[in-house]
Amino acid sequence: MQLRSIHNAVIPCPTDGRRASKARNLVFPMWKLKNGLYSEVELRKYDVLNFTTTSLCGDMKNKKNRRKFLEEYFDIQNVIFGNQTHSDNIKIVTEKDMDGKFYSADGFITNRKNVPIAVFTADCLPVFIFDKIKKIIGLVHAGRAGLSKLIVSKAIDMFVKNFGSNPRDIYAAIGPHICKKCYNVNLDAMAEEQLKKTGVSDISNSELCTYTGDFFSYRKTKTSERIISLMMMEIPY
Repeated sequence: MQLRSIHNAVIPCPTDGRRASKARNLVFPMWKLKNGLYSEVELRKYDVLNFTTTSLCGDMKNKKNRRKFLEEYFDIQNVIFGNQTHSDNIKIVTEKDMDGKFYSADGFITNRKNVPIAVFTADCLPVFIFDKIKKIIGLVHAGRAGLSKLIVSKAIDMFVKNFGSNPRDIYAAIGPHICKKCYNVNLDAMAEEQLKKTGVSDISNSELCTYTGDFFSYRKTKTSERIISLMMMEIPY
């Protein structure tokens, strides 16, 4: 599967105009905005495709919109995602699970290249996890309920138990989410605490708020629309 680099892709999101003008080309601190997508810079250095869409790209829960977006601009025909239930269920997946929708799954882990995994959010945290030595990726949907069930800790434990990862080799990146000023629970602090307790200290936090930024926010509008966070190890060409 040959993919276009996220840095070179031209996404037809309306980045011109009043709403997007304030955000264009900002970096938070390791998160770069380009053409309506945020990507984590450090992960890209390891050929890990990663991004979180903004509301400018439309509702990613809409199957037709999602497929057109991913196929046309990243040549991704199939993606692994779940019916998210704010659980602590995390699945280890391979090529056999491509285009599979898992019931009650809020996170995925894979050591295979060209296997895209994704979660949908509208205030909850997307937590990107990468073992830089063993080349394993994980992506978790972590809201208040999931964090209370220690879903982030469980993800790291699965890296260690199933793949022999050393937490010191793991890099974690927290994507756009509702901030503590707009919500009465400090979600990113909960996630960071779980990461640190498992031995992960290399952490990037986007500090991008879905309530105030160009994202869908359930708390703000009770919307059913969602942004997508996607992660995949690419085969270098």
